[in-house]
Amino acid sequence: MTQPAEQEQRGAPSGAAAVLLVAVFVDALGSGLYMSVSVIFFTRYLHLGSGQVGVGLSVAGALSFLLLVPIGMLADRVGPRRMLIAAHLARAALLTCYPFVQGFAPFLLVISLLAVADRGASPLVQGLFGTAVGKEQRVRAMGRARSLQNLGLALGGLAAGAALLPDSDRVYAGMVYANALSFLIAAALVVRLRAAGPASGTGRPLPWRDRLSVFGDRRFAALTGLNSLVSLHVTVLTAGIPLWILAHDRIPRAAIAWTLVLNTVVVVLLQVRATRDTESAADGGRALRRSGLLLAVCCGTLAVTGAVPTPAAVALVLGAVVFQAFAEMYQQAGAWAISYDLAPEDRRQVYLAFFGLGNAARNTYGPLAITFLVVQQGAPGWLLLGALVLGAGAWAARSSRPVPEPAAPAAHLSSSVPTIQGETRGQRP
Repeated sequence: MTQPAEQEQRGAPSGAAAVLLVAVFVDALGSGLYMSVSVIFFTRYLHLGSGQVGVGLSVAGALSFLLLVPIGMLADRVGPRRMLIAAHLARAALLTCYPFVQGFAPFLLVISLLAVADRGASPLVQGLFGTAVGKEQRVRAMGRARSLQNLGLALGGLAAGAALLPDSDRVYAGMVYANALSFLIAAALVVRLRAAGPASGTGRPLPWRDRLSVFGDRRFAALTGLNSLVSLHVTVLTAGIPLWILAHDRIPRAAIAWTLVLNTVVVVLLQVRATRDTESAADGGRALRRSGLLLAVCCGTLAVTGAVPTPAAVALVLGAVVFQAFAEMYQQAGAWAISYDLAPEDRRQVYLAFFGLGNAARNTYGPLAITFLVVQQGAPGWLLLGALVLGAGAWAARSSRPVPEPAAPAAHLSSSVPTIQGETRGQRP
């Protein structure tokens, strides 16, 4: 019978890692259902205006950004397993309350708390994978989780698309409740980790100076920012390419859907392979450099689509998405390797949470940067964006190189040093 250790060496998930992978898939499946109907649910079922929904999402995003590091600090104290269970249960409870919300103020409260739990869950899952598998398998395990997450989101979205055909308020509420159920199932799976493997924090209290040391770690902060820039591939796919297609009437609008499907398929099939030989921070830096190069090629390809015939333009857009998907996979692998390798074991969660701030910040400045560069500048804007991510990736590779240990001071021995029975001073006679 194959033992878990042997399975891990062969790349097969086992024990706690397998349980976590199932939990990630269930979480993503429910989230795919909910994300497909959320805006319709807010406006049709809760009778909120589009402006109210926009303000609510912005406030929720800001609050989740501010509380991400405090959640990481608490997780280092009580353990990521307990915190993730609490996050899943909170998400389920808040979603259950959604259909009963009346008015903007209750909506703002629920969506803000839900955003805090959603944002905090990601570094908690990463922290649990860090304890569930060996050091050499952590990035690969996260690659599997990423593939399953994309698959779950896609399947959930497809199921929601079919369920939306009746256009019924009951269907919208049912999707929300289905997502709440997915979080309950995910929480039950994480509870099993008590027997599946070590997944708790050290529980050893640290001085406040040590807990906040991540804010003084300049190298880690720099890599967090550089990774945030390279991760603009997310905004390129979700905002840049759709806006570019809409600005060129001769490119069919259906191509927007094709790009999302193509990206999902590539990531689901190849994300694990993209994590190969990416374990240390230096490996992660090289992966970010590769990601920046691929995203720059993607941007350059999009820049020329406006000057070619329609069939060629469509082909170039789809080809650019392939480069974007590979950039995404290498960026994710690099981010996991860097954040794992440079995070101290006793402060892993707060470091992972801090690293996650880069993604949260990207969601704020990314759409603005894309709008300015792509919508207002056109093809030159794509080239500028490509140069930016190319430089960020190269800088990340340089910043992630191992820091040389300071040389020990040379010992200066004098012939006049007294000896005792043929031995130098300081040695026991």
